[in-house]
Amino acid sequence: MINARIFSSKNAVRMCVCCRKRLLQWELFRLKISDKGIGLFDGNGRSFYLCKECASNEKMPLSLYKLKGAPKDKNIIKEQIEEIRIQWQKLD
Repeated sequence: MINARIFSSKNAVRMCVCCRKRLLQWELFRLKISDKGIGLFDGNGRSFYLCKECASNEKMPLSLYKLKGAPKDKNIIKEQIEEIRIQWQKLD
């Protein structure tokens, strides 16, 4: 597994796709959509950012559901985001 922290800058500001808050890049989850679903960004392809508040919010799947290539089942999105939160906690 690639360390997701190597793709972040200490001073860069990015926007959460759900709540549109602007936060420092290292405070956000950097994710991407692949054939397998939603996962941590590995350095290839397009990515998007999700804040920690939105990752635990119940309405979050509605925002991610609209992204191109995202799974169309809200339960799958919730499960994948929960797995990402667990992986992210291990990186800290």
